[in-house]
Amino acid sequence: MESTYTSRKAIRRDGREHFAEVTVRASPCEPPSQVTLLASAHEDLRSAFGEDFEYHRHNVYAAVKVQIEIANVAGEMPHVGASSFRAEVLCVRVSGDEGRELCGFLLTVAGMDAIAEYLYAWEHEQEAGADGGPRDPGPKEDASGRP
Repeated sequence: MESTYTSRKAIRRDGREHFAEVTVRASPCEPPSQVTLLASAHEDLRSAFGEDFEYHRHNVYAAVKVQIEIANVAGEMPHVGASSFRAEVLCVRVSGDEGRELCGFLLTVAGMDAIAEYLYAWEHEQEAGADGGPRDPGPKEDASGRP
């Protein structure tokens, strides 16, 4: 399964919406897991951050890498926990350079969420394959957090 997932994280500050969006493509691979930022993502970061490019490149890389490594920490993703993945960051979009702290936070959360969506989908695909049919994800929660 090699799919593309995009996550956007936004925050309102000083009457303005600031955002970061990260798009990843991933697939299982031989160990160890790998994360690569494609040239397009490098260019996106360079044009948004100039000299601060390397700092924000690291935020995106580390967010995706760490999420792969900790995805099974609660034991709810055993297939993910027993696998390695190759993740490629395809593109990055940001509202602007609002400083290291805010941009770093937005890029980190968007990167973690994008790869988490892939890992969640992959885990459920593996479970469905093991059972021979789709798996019921259980009751949905409403906005209050109750099923």
